[in-house]
Amino acid sequence: MTLVDLAPAGPTERSARPMTRLMPWLLPLVVALAGLLSVDVPITAILRYAVYFSAGVALPGVLLLRALWRSTGNWAEDLGLGAVVGITYQLLGWALFTVAGWQQALVVWPALVLALFAAVPRLRRHWRIAEPRPLPMAWTWGLAAAAAVMVGGATFGVYAYHPMPPAGTAYYPDLLFHLSMVNELTRSAPPQLPQVAGLQLDYHWFANADMAAAVDITRLSPILVLYRLWLLPMLVVGLLVFATFARTVSRAWWTGVLVAVAVAAPQLALFVDNGVDLAPPFSLVSPSQTFGMLAGTAAAVFLVELLFRGRQPKGLWVLALSVAVVGGGSKPTILPILVGAVGLSALFVLIRDRKLPARFIAAGALLVAAAVGTLLTVAGSTSGSGLQLLAIVKLQGGYRAATGDATPAGGGGLLLPALTSGRFLSVVGALVVFALMLVAQAVALAGYGLLGRREVRRDPLGWFLLGGLVAGWAGFLLVDHPSASESYFVRSVVPMSLAATGWLAALWFKQLQDRRRAAIVVGVLAAGLGLVYTAALTAAKVTPRGDQLDRVVLVARPLVAVLAVTVVLTMLWPLAAKRWSQLAGLGGVVALATILAVPAASTFALGVRATASHQSKSFTSPHWRVHPDEAAAALWLARNSRPNDVVASNTWCRPAGPERPGCDTRGYLVSGIAGRRTLIEGWAYTQQAMSRQGVNGRRYTNQPSPWPDRVQLTNEAIDSPTPEVLRRLREQYSVRWLYADLYDGPVSPRLAQLAHLRHREQHVHIYELTR
Repeated sequence: MTLVDLAPAGPTERSARPMTRLMPWLLPLVVALAGLLSVDVPITAILRYAVYFSAGVALPGVLLLRALWRSTGNWAEDLGLGAVVGITYQLLGWALFTVAGWQQALVVWPALVLALFAAVPRLRRHWRIAEPRPLPMAWTWGLAAAAAVMVGGATFGVYAYHPMPPAGTAYYPDLLFHLSMVNELTRSAPPQLPQVAGLQLDYHWFANADMAAAVDITRLSPILVLYRLWLLPMLVVGLLVFATFARTVSRAWWTGVLVAVAVAAPQLALFVDNGVDLAPPFSLVSPSQTFGMLAGTAAAVFLVELLFRGRQPKGLWVLALSVAVVGGGSKPTILPILVGAVGLSALFVLIRDRKLPARFIAAGALLVAAAVGTLLTVAGSTSGSGLQLLAIVKLQGGYRAATGDATPAGGGGLLLPALTSGRFLSVVGALVVFALMLVAQAVALAGYGLLGRREVRRDPLGWFLLGGLVAGWAGFLLVDHPSASESYFVRSVVPMSLAATGWLAALWFKQLQDRRRAAIVVGVLAAGLGLVYTAALTAAKVTPRGDQLDRVVLVARPLVAVLAVTVVLTMLWPLAAKRWSQLAGLGGVVALATILAVPAASTFALGVRATASHQSKSFTSPHWRVHPDEAAAALWLARNSRPNDVVASNTWCRPAGPERPGCDTRGYLVSGIAGRRTLIEGWAYTQQAMSRQGVNGRRYTNQPSPWPDRVQLTNEAIDSPTPEVLRRLREQYSVRWLYADLYDGPVSPRLAQLAHLRHREQHVHIYELTR
């Protein structure tokens, strides 16, 4: 019998009245409503999306979860896991209906589940929880408060920073790129590459397909869904899934609250200062990270039940595999982490028992097959990646100053260049920056504390968590991606590290007599120590200058401060424990809680500092500026063209201006805001461009087009058109529209004679090819 089997089975207190139990959840609902209204989202759109997600995604998912497996015993955790199952089911429906051309009837797909579970007698029982095991009200209040912080930070902080087109003056390029995919996925499966019409989209697009399904069902605009509505329920579902995973691992209800608070607390900074994105691991600008992490954590819950909790219904295999595939199709980092988790726990069982149960073999084989399948089909954006130990260190603050190394991502051999430079100070500088990076990633490292507990080392579940951590950190430290996307490996293992940390804390608290008092002491000390570490880090951080030795010393100051505080606390703790007996036995759990508290304190301090410096409250980057007439013309085109129309435009470079060699090719004005396929637009995120990272000393974002013939044809059509050129556009590439942007170069007056000028918006002319 394992340690997990001996742990408490879960909460047993009497259930509160249904209305009393629902009251805490009014808090995040009110905050979300106020936040969305503050960024000008119509109340009708909010209500429509709320009805869609609750009745069209979460409820069908809960019913399927209970039918294929069981209820968790409470509605909150059922809704968390059920929402992920509902999303998985919705993606299947989206694919079927889109292939058939029935996207506008997609609402039938979730309605079918509701109708079946209402009509079939054997299925009706799943509308209720057969064996209720309600969680304490403290759990409900804790999760509801954390959810309120998450949605408040997202709406008042991040949404306010990113105006929706056409209200802003600049738009974060990744959001426009994702917007182009959402539009594409409302019209075709498998999708085409919106920036190069006719080619297949090679990207991990499952999150965008989920948004497209939401657009199909709600009939709301893709801009509104991506920029304002899609993320909020994902944040709440994420907290519920993380908390469920923590409780599943530790068998202690309060570890779920600990995990939720650890994730939500860093978002408090967004209430005092707007930001480009949420604090990790969630993200607005990378919906694939948010979506993939949710699915991966839910799959981990199912795998724990399958592998370590005795005989399970066969339907749980369907849930585990399908949700894992969704995770892999959303982010390429997810399946390697799950493979590592299953693989290391299987190795432990094999060594311990001299045999390996079939369920481990089946789970490992299915996950490996899913990883290979998604890698070959939907895990794009990996081109240009290589292997280099500690490559991620190159992109950390202070690295170049401390080492003098300016090697770009994707270059430099198999080992971090500074470590092979032969210069002592460069090696020392690289190691200092690496140590600082570990300090910054302490939350994702904390789970390795499992190795310090003998009872956990004897439990295969512990090795499951460690296997996921090892796989995530291996990807983080070994992969060298042109855009540093290896960082998503370590973000994706945060739920596993937090679950492991919660388990460790539960084991420590299990040994204490007065646990309530101990919890208060730990919370107060962790908050105080978090502030101490934050103050030390903030005070020690300065801009490196001078010769290399001076720069190394200045870069190392925060590390020295952390080490100094740690040494002092380590020396003082035994004396304090001797003086105050209530501190005895709390050293380990206080250390873990402090690790979780530091990110919240640090981000809040940075937010206050940014506010004091009068940082811009919205995204206004001149590099990513979109002129009002450009956005207005794009929206006119969206309203007056057909979804499958192809547009030729000269808007591939940012910032707007005459075409020049080496420009930043992340221009997604027409494919994003207008939502139409283009003959050629920003090609930076294509596999072909990313594979050329470093060629001629340029980043992949500044490489020439892999399709020069399309660039040439577009330029000829706009600045020197002939009947033959326009006929080729129409017949060879099915181009129907020309979006001619005078900001990006001259437009020939003759074009109005050869094509129909349909719309003029100051510097933008839109032509229709009718002959």
